Amino acid sequence: MSNNFDKLLAIKGDSVVIYASGTSRFAVCPDLGGRVFVDIAGQCPHRMDFASISKPSSEFNNYGGGNFWPAPEGGKFGFNYVGDTWRVQEAVNIQGFDLISNTGESALMEKKSEYVNRAGTVFTSKVKRAFRLCEPDFDIISLKPKAVTAYETVDEFELLDKITTDQALVAAWTLEQFAASETTTAFCIVDDPENAINYDFYDLPGERIQCHPKGFTYKTDGGKAGQIGVKVSAKPCKIGFWDTANHMLCIRENLNVGPGVYFNIADNDQPEGPYSAADCYSIFNSDPDMGAFELETIGSAGIIGDILLGSKLISRTSFAVFNDDKPINDFLKANLGL
Repeated sequence: MSNNFDKLLAIKGDSVVIYASGTSRFAVCPDLGGRVFVDIAGQCPHRMDFASISKPSSEFNNYGGGNFWPAPEGGKFGFNYVGDTWRVQEAVNIQGFDLISNTGESALMEKKSEYVNRAGTVFTSKVKRAFRLCEPDFDIISLKPKAVTAYETVDEFELLDKITTDQALVAAWTLEQFAASETTTAFCIVDDPENAINYDFYDLPGERIQCHPKGFTYKTDGGKAGQIGVKVSAKPCKIGFWDTANHMLCIRENLNVGPGVYFNIADNDQPEGPYSAADCYSIFNSDPDMGAFELETIGSAGIIGDILLGSKLISRTSFAVFNDDKPINDFLKANLGL
C-alpha cells in the first residue's frame, strides 16, 4: 500500500536519494534544501507540502521534513527580514545542495551561498549538510519497539568573508517538521523545567505547556501558533514527541552542545539585544493553516575575538513504533515523571 513517502518519491524521481534500514526508508532531497523525510513501518510522521514540492514558488517553499536554516530569525541580525517585512531569502528558499558523496548509508551535500541579514550585512558561506544512518537513542531501544530507526545530520556554516560580531551572527538551526493532530504532544526532558523554558518568542503557548518533575510537555496539535526555547544553561537532555493514534515515539538530540556562543534566535524585536536569550532547543506549534509542529536543535556561533567563523550542529532523530501505548507511557513516567 502506498503512502505519502511513495508519493514523494514519485514526484521527485531521480533527484531524491533513498536509504533503507530494516522496515524504514529515508528520502534525502538535495534540491529541497537537503531535507530529510522518513517512513517507518509504513508511517510517515513528517509533514509534506506536496504543492510546493511539486511546484516550488519564489515566495516561500515550506516543504516540510527535516531541514536546515541559518539563525537568528529576528532581531537586528535576523535572516528572515527586510526591514519589518518577513521573507525567506533565496539561499534558503530556492537554492539546493550539490550531492558530493553517497555511500549507501550516508550522504554529503554542499553549496556556496550568499546571505544578507536585517542589518544589511552580506556574506558568503560554504554550507554543508551530512546525513547518515545511525543507532537510535538507547532509551528508545530499551522499550523494545516493533520498529525503530534513526538518522544523524551534521550541519555547518563556514564563512568565507571576514565578518565581525558587530555585523552579523549565525548559527546552524534544524527545524524538523511533523504533521500535527489532536494526538501529538511534544516534550523536553530537563531539570527544573519551570526555569528552563525561554518564552522570548512571538506568541505564548499558555496552558499548552505543563511542567512535570523531570521536564515539560507542550500540546502540539497545530491548533494555535506559539513557540518556546529551552535554555542551554538548563542543560536539557533531549526533546521529542509522542503520538497516541500511531503508537509512535520520537526523540531529537543536540549532540554537540558545548563551546561557542549561543544567542537569541527568536522571531521578535529582541529589545535587550541579540544576546538576551541562549537556547539549544526550540519547539514550535503552528496555526491550523499549516497543521504542523517543529522540534528544533540550535547550534552555537564559532567566534574568535570579534571575528565570526561559522557554526556546526550535530543532531540525531530517533523514531519508534509500538503495538500499543504502554511502552510510551512507561517512558514518560520514567523520564518526565508523568
